Amino acid sequence: MSARQLIVLVVAAIAAVGALLLIRGLGSRQAEQTAAEAEQIAGQQVLVAARDIPQGAALAPSDLAVALFPTSSVSNSFIRLDQQPSAQADLVGGVTRRAFVQGEPIVSASVVQPDGHGFLAAQLDPGSRAVAIEIEATTAAGNFIQPNDHVDVIMTATVNNREGGGETVRSDIILRDIRVMALGDKTGTQTSGETPEITEASVAVLEMTAEQARVLALADEMGKISLALRGVQAETVGMSTGAANEPQLSQQAGGGVRIHAYGVLTGGN
Repeated sequence: MSARQLIVLVVAAIAAVGALLLIRGLGSRQAEQTAAEAEQIAGQQVLVAARDIPQGAALAPSDLAVALFPTSSVSNSFIRLDQQPSAQADLVGGVTRRAFVQGEPIVSASVVQPDGHGFLAAQLDPGSRAVAIEIEATTAAGNFIQPNDHVDVIMTATVNNREGGGETVRSDIILRDIRVMALGDKTGTQTSGETPEITEASVAVLEMTAEQARVLALADEMGKISLALRGVQAETVGMSTGAANEPQLSQQAGGGVRIHAYGVLTGGN
């Protein structure tokens, strides 16, 4: 072997050793960087939805999963496994009070354990009541209202004129922003399709407070009840809300009916 060939082999060997050391160095730095990143994102194990879960669903084991969330992103309302190790088993059978999307953290306040109560009872907010009223297409937005929509309740009644005698037909919004829990035997919301479904039902179940239930019962005796469908957007500009702005209904001892509408007393004797 000539001196020139020997020099070439030595240089090649040195280059190979250098390349090997360089690769090992890069691999070591990459491993250290990965470990540092993993340490930075280390957080809390949180219970999440394993799939899209509709409102009112009874949770099954396959509906729940565990995901790692950065500690800074964990809300107090999330279900953490370090605080509730058996949460994944404990929530099975619970009823969801709202829909969850896949990967969304499960919020404890949005899952109710029925404990022997009925399906709708488990979905009611604390202090609320479920009240059923009769409806038809002409009084329920042409049957396009669906469960979980929000409506205004309108009463149309004939009242006696205080002056001059005679009668007057008038309509008043007696309740605003009332949630529809069910229509007939339908409790779910349409989630697919290109056109809205028509829900033919003769009974609507509404969620309201005890006082609102009393007002509705009296209004149903006084006149005709209609439901006006509300949009999903928040109506805040130029809209008056709250019980203080709603018409108040009362029954007089003599059998007449008074409607206290926004501070103006009409009807009755």
